[in-house]
Amino acid sequence: MNYDPKSSHAEEFIHHGEIEETLAYGEANRTNRELIDEILAKARERRGLTHREAMVLLDCGLEDKNQEIYELAEQIKKERDDILAKAEAYANKTMDAAEENARALMSETEVLRKASEAAEAMRAEAEENYRKMDYQARSLAFNILDSAEKTIKEGLNTIADRKRKLIEE
Repeated sequence: MNYDPKSSHAEEFIHHGEIEETLAYGEANRTNRELIDEILAKARERRGLTHREAMVLLDCGLEDKNQEIYELAEQIKKERDDILAKAEAYANKTMDAAEENARALMSETEVLRKASEAAEAMRAEAEENYRKMDYQARSLAFNILDSAEKTIKEGLNTIADRKRKLIEE
């Protein structure tokens, strides 16, 4: 099988021949100052290293370059830790804001529910008052008409009595 570092199949990106060639490349260039400087420059620019370049740095046999490698690794690690801390702070801030928004929505939903209940109670009370008012208005109209009917009857009785008196006289 051929070596394919981008493959999703382990047997293609973990290739015995490539591993042996990478180890040999690291051993052959462990004191190649020019190559090590190029690799360190690439690493300082955060452009990423190949597995062979990483092997050269891991196998480096120059003490002054090993010191540079350790210092650069510390710097990169510190930057990574800072980025992770900022990302975590941002994530926590975002989650806190989302949680607060959720609480506000829940609170608004509860207020809306209570307002809806109060509005329904007011509507029911208004309907009941309307029915009572309608009943009272009908009752009042009935009483007025009843009173008018009595007055008219009394008036007709008075007219009838006067008519009789006129006839009798």
